[in-house]
Amino acid sequence: MNMNRIFPVIAATVLVSLLVPAGRADSFDVSLNTSALSGTTQVLAFGLTNNDGVADNTISLTGFNFGTGGSAVSGTQDCTLGGFLSGAGCSGNLTSGATLTDSATEAFFDEAFTVGSSLSFAMTTTNAFAGGIPDGFAMYLCNATLSSCYSDDSSTTAMLVLGLAGTPLTPSSFTLNAATAQGLPAPVVTAATGSGGTTAPEPPAVLLLGLGVLALAFWSRKRQAAAER
Repeated sequence: MNMNRIFPVIAATVLVSLLVPAGRADSFDVSLNTSALSGTTQVLAFGLTNNDGVADNTISLTGFNFGTGGSAVSGTQDCTLGGFLSGAGCSGNLTSGATLTDSATEAFFDEAFTVGSSLSFAMTTTNAFAGGIPDGFAMYLCNATLSSCYSDDSSTTAMLVLGLAGTPLTPSSFTLNAATAQGLPAPVVTAATGSGGTTAPEPPAVLLLGLGVLALAFWSRKRQAAAER
C-alpha cells in the first residue's frame, strides 16, 4: 500500500447534483461481513468534511453491533486524530452512538473494537448543500495504530463514501469498496424502513473525485511523533 495515500478524507468521491433542492434527512442501515478479521483489534473511523463552507449537515451513527465475539473497546474513542484536530464537530462513542457535524472543516471520529463476525449500524444524515463542492462523509476500517486503512480504493482508503449534494439519497448514492487483501467484502447499505431514502428517486448527477486534507494532518502528526522520540 502507498503510505502517502493512507488517510485522505473526504472531499473524496462526492456526488454533485444537476438540481439542488433544500437539504433533508435520510436514514440507512450499513452492514459489513468482518469474519475474516474476527478476533483481532482494529479501529473503526468516520470523517465528515465541510466542503461547501456552511455548517449545515449532521450525521448520527447509532446501534452499533459487532456480531459474535465482537465489542467496542471502551475508552479508546478519539475525536482529535491523536491530538492533531480540535475535536470540534464530533462526539460520542461506539456504545452509545457517535455524531459528526460540519461545524469544523474536518470532523473525525475513531474508536478501537474487537472484531466479531459482522459490523452493522444505523446512519441518519441531513443532506444540505450550499453550492460548490458538497460535504463528504467516509467510513474507514483501519489497523490498531491507524497506520493502514483497508480498501481496494487506494485514493481514499475508505470502504464507504457519500457526497451530501442536497438531492434525495438512496443506497446507490454510496460508493462502496471491498478490501480484498484483508478478505473483506464491500459494505451493504439499505434504506431504513420509513426513511426518505426508501422511495425517493435518485436524481441526475455527476461523480467528481477529489482528495481531502486529513492525509496531511495524519502524516504531520506521524512526523511530529517521530521527531519527539
